[in-house]
Formats: sequence, structure tokens, C-alpha cells
Amino acid sequence: MSERTPRVYVQIPPRGLLVIGAAILLGWALVSVTGALIAVFISVFITLMLDPAVGWVMRRTRLGRGMASLVVVGALVLGGFLLTLVLLIPLLRDLQDFIRDLPQTVAEIRASDLFQSLDQHVDFGADAQDHASELASAVPVSLASFVGIGSSVFYFCFILVEITFLTLFLLADLPSLTGAVRSVLEPETSDRFAFLQGEISHLISRYAFGAIVIATICGTTMGVSAALLGAPAPLALGLISGLLDLIPQVGATIAGIIVCLATLTQGVGPMLIMLAIVLVYQQFENYVLQPAIQGKATNISGFLVIASVVVFGALLGVLGALIAVPVTASTQIVVRELTKERRARMAAMAAAAGTGGDGDPRLTPTG
Repeated sequence: MSERTPRVYVQIPPRGLLVIGAAILLGWALVSVTGALIAVFISVFITLMLDPAVGWVMRRTRLGRGMASLVVVGALVLGGFLLTLVLLIPLLRDLQDFIRDLPQTVAEIRASDLFQSLDQHVDFGADAQDHASELASAVPVSLASFVGIGSSVFYFCFILVEITFLTLFLLADLPSLTGAVRSVLEPETSDRFAFLQGEISHLISRYAFGAIVIATICGTTMGVSAALLGAPAPLALGLISGLLDLIPQVGATIAGIIVCLATLTQGVGPMLIMLAIVLVYQQFENYVLQPAIQGKATNISGFLVIASVVVFGALLGVLGALIAVPVTASTQIVVRELTKERRARMAAMAAAAGTGGDGDPRLTPTG
């Protein structure tokens, strides 16, 4: 007589079913409002970036918090509008010409002596030609959707207005909101919260404005150099270089490769000149501009910079890559503050034991 197979019963209490159902409902709600959450996240990031500027305006003009916030946000919107009027039409025309002529540009690059020998051994040129043709036909449609041409123009403008007003009201209400949070905290924790808020706001503001200034210098340098060397669509190349330069570590290198390849259409000589300009500028940016403009605003390791860009880029795309470094640096500030007392005890124990300690100098307490 064969043995009976034992049966396994799984019993889930009603409370467990409610928890599972609530978790599923919460996940569905988060997925449904992803666009709104991203808009709120962007407004919070911009608020932290502009908070020091609002404080500066208040000290200089003695305006109230609301009026100072309106002045800062209004100046930012007006500056963006004027910049758009000046650059948008020629930039879109230049970018459209660059994308339309991309297959011909690749064909001219393949015709150079530098790439003919490479084409004989691998089918690199043909693949690049095919991808360029696909890009030239696909990008205008995607660009039209992104910029908001046609039926999506209203939605695009609505998102901009939504982020602008979210930022304005959050800037004006930031002291009261943080005061409400501090009111339920113990005095020591409240002081630590205020310290962290100030440190994170200063870091994000300094990093963001510094990155914009450096990207502007990079885009101007690459665009002017491309124009002097006769490269196609120099304004578009300058914009591409500036935008890519916002991505830490890897963005400037990718931009340099694109500009050098575009300049190769004018011959190997201009390309080598552009390559020299790119290499010299990158050294100037790394060792002069970055320390002078941003200083030690982030002070995180190169590994964490690249890792954060990869992770946040996978989660949020280009937006994630742009905010990866300030978010990681802000997290580092929080961890450093929360572990300050323990690190002080460990340093005292190491000193008493005569080892001296050899921890990360960025995590060493400063007092």
C-alpha cells in the first residue's frame, strides 16, 4: 500500500490579507502617479537649490519670504524665457540640420583615411551609417514629442507651470513646513535636523549652480571651436556638449567624442585640433573650474559618483543622471551626521589603544 502524499496548508489571517491588499493598492497608486511624483521631486530639488538665493534676497532687500521667493522664481522664469527667445529658433534649426545631415556626416567620416583602414577589417562604418539613418528618421518624431509640438504642447506647458508654482509655494512655505517638523522633535534632534537642512540646501545649491556655469562654459567653448574649425551645426554641437557636461565624469568625454567626430568631416587636421582643444579644456575644467566654482561641495569618491550616475540613470533616465551626485552627497551628509558620535568614540578608542585610526578622512569628525 503506497504512502499518502502529505498535504501542506497555508493559512493567511484576514489581517495579513488586508496588509497584502494595501501593499498592492499602494504600489498601483505609486505607479499611477509616477509623473506627478517626478514633478514634485523636481520642485523639491529646485526649492533646495534656490533656498540660499531666497535668503540672500531677504537679507539684501528686507523683503518677506513670500516676496523674496517670487523675486527669485520670477527672475529665473524671465531669464529662461529670454534665453529661449534668443536661442530656441536658431538652435532648433541648427539641431534639425545636424540630425538631417547625420547620414551624410557619417559617410564623410567613413571616407577619411583614418576610418577606411578600419572599415576593411570590421563593418564598423556600415553599422554606423545604418544607425545614423535610423536616428535621422526617428529623432525628429521623438524631439517633436519631447518639446511638445502639436497636440502635446498644452501638456508640456502645463508641466512647466505646475513645477514653477510648486517651487514658488514650497519656497515660501519652507520655514513653516520645517518648523512643523521640528516642533515634534526633541531639542537635540531638532537642532540636528536644522543643521542637516542647511547643509543639504547649501550643497545642492552650490552644486547645481556650479554645474550650470561649468556646462555653459563647456558648451560655449566647444561650440565656438567647432564654428572656427568649420564643423557642421556648431550651435547644436555646443548645446549637446553643454548638456552632456552636466552628467558627471562621463558626460564631457562623450561630448568630446561627438564634437571630434563631427569635426572630422573637415579633415583629419581640424579633427586633431579639436581633439587637442577637448583634452586641454577637460584638464582645465577638472583642475581649475571644478575646484574654483564648486570647491569641495560634494567631496565624494569617483567610484560613488559613477555608481550613483549608473543607478539613478537606470531609475529616472537623464533626470536621474543629473541629480545623482547631489543626492548621493546629501545622503553622505546625513550618514556622517548620524554616525558622528560613534565615529568620535571609535577615534577616541583608537587613540587610547595607540593605533591612531586610518578611516576615510571625509568621515573624520571636525568638531
